Amino acid sequence: MLASAACVAGLTACKPAAISFPQDTDIANALQANMAQDANSAKARELIQTLGGEKGQLDYKVHRVVYRQGAFEAQYDVSLRMGQNGADSLQKLYATMIPKEEAAKLPEQTLAAYEKWLGDNAQSLEKSDPQQGAALKATLQNLGQCFREVKPNDSVALMSGLAALISPARDGWYADKLQSPQAQLRCLPL
Repeated sequence: MLASAACVAGLTACKPAAISFPQDTDIANALQANMAQDANSAKARELIQTLGGEKGQLDYKVHRVVYRQGAFEAQYDVSLRMGQNGADSLQKLYATMIPKEEAAKLPEQTLAAYEKWLGDNAQSLEKSDPQQGAALKATLQNLGQCFREVKPNDSVALMSGLAALISPARDGWYADKLQSPQAQLRCLPL
């Protein structure tokens, strides 16, 4: 009798109401802190700065939170709230994709000139390295569709199907990114 009462009490403690789930804002703050502090995210932070501008900011949309033995698995998407025009973003990004000595030979340092050079380079690569040439061509097309017409404060979907382990910490919540088979790039270089 005592054993069955303990079992019932144990099961009652596992009801979702007894578990204190993190709020979406807590999860977003933990993910932002992870991005800011993770040494492996340095290139990603640089890319976000290039694409979003000085005032660009990542936004996290949480779809699902699952309790997993003392921690929570958050499934989410990430988008970039733009701090500059998308055409400016493309120009800055494409400038980094062209070797400096080649960029110096261009008649103008404009988005159109960069796109032409990169497009010509993609065609050349398709002859010598078809896979790399096709990837560059697809990247240019995808980024153009994603960013060309966006204005400051518009949101651009970067990735979907992401996951992170969210754990309680002394100062709030801690995020640790997880590999997710559902992860998909939306508007990032391939």
